[in-house]
Amino acid sequence: MKICMISSEYPPKWGGVGVVAYYLSTWMARRGHEVHVVTRDQRIGYKVSHENIHVHPVKWLKAPMFFTTSFGRNAVKWYERSGIDFDIVHVHSNMALLSKEHYDRIRCPVVSTMHGTWWGERSTISFKDLSFSISALNDLSVMYLSPFFDRYEDLALERSNGVINISRSECRDLAKRDVENRYGRRVLLANGIDTEEFHPDKKDMKFLRGLGIPEGNRTIVSVGRWAARKGIRELLRTFEIIHERRKDVSLVLIGWGPLENEIRKWREKRGLKESVKMMVSPPFPEMQKVVASSDLALFHSYWEGFGLTFGEALSSGTPVVSTDVGAAVDMIVEGTGKLVKVGDVKGQAEAALELLSRDNLDQWGRRGREHILEYCPWSKIAERTEAFYNWVIEDPENNGEWRGEFMRSPV
Repeated sequence: MKICMISSEYPPKWGGVGVVAYYLSTWMARRGHEVHVVTRDQRIGYKVSHENIHVHPVKWLKAPMFFTTSFGRNAVKWYERSGIDFDIVHVHSNMALLSKEHYDRIRCPVVSTMHGTWWGERSTISFKDLSFSISALNDLSVMYLSPFFDRYEDLALERSNGVINISRSECRDLAKRDVENRYGRRVLLANGIDTEEFHPDKKDMKFLRGLGIPEGNRTIVSVGRWAARKGIRELLRTFEIIHERRKDVSLVLIGWGPLENEIRKWREKRGLKESVKMMVSPPFPEMQKVVASSDLALFHSYWEGFGLTFGEALSSGTPVVSTDVGAAVDMIVEGTGKLVKVGDVKGQAEAALELLSRDNLDQWGRRGREHILEYCPWSKIAERTEAFYNWVIEDPENNGEWRGEFMRSPV
């Protein structure tokens, strides 16, 4: 089939949406489909993983929030100019938003993946979280402008021939919007995890020791953006409690973001510079090595649509202690890690200490990988997405019976 993949992000511009669009395009190309990726023009080269993938950059308004609709408008214009007889258009929302007119102009079925909502984003931001940076301007825009863009998300829910929800938590949040899909076709289908890139074989203790982690120390890793709504402050407080009880535990922070200087000052003030290592946007292979070599992964995000980093740690054979956001409850099951409520710093520290004291922690890591291999490897997710495409193409208005192989979304 010929697939038009509309994604605001695509590597080398990563981010969660970009990761999913990249791997889904790659797997669809491997399965013999022709994939045309329409993405924002970054004036840089794009990472093309297969000869069946063609990347088409389009212009966009470089303004917070408004980039979503300007990109969506220009993506549809490219679709119309292309002259390609596409079988399906797959829109990765909420960073690509279409108007009612756009759904009418697209001549083939449309599938929308709801990677998250602007309501979810703004529900976790407050003035105390803002720093003096460009990111703060983006956060202010999400706080005050994003409500005007909710209607475009509602259109995706209502007018797409098929809607993919990526986690049970997102299904519950979307149910509150009280928007019915006109075709009655909304399914729960997880994002995929690259179980080859994130693999226990990436373990490299020599590399880990090279970061300054003492021999014999337990290592905790955390990967993500250093921003308030990612819970980085809570995570640091969690580690303080852990370090008070156990001096033989080190923390490796991998990421980037507006709170980088705050983290550095915190390390100095607490005398934890030797115990807390920072890797600012390291090369991908280095990040993989640290995740696979660590004893435990720690996350304290306030909100996630899915939470790819949770699954990537589990796929690497590393148990996870996380807040119960996004798809955490779907991926972190019994015997693979522990879940805590947002803000429960003491509870997260206790959970981490309990796991670090176990002699059988490797077994938890193996169970975590086994669960990801069963739940959401890209091989399985691509196969199910292809089946969903076929269902939508064969019956765009969903006049037939509900396909039993898909879990009906509770929304």
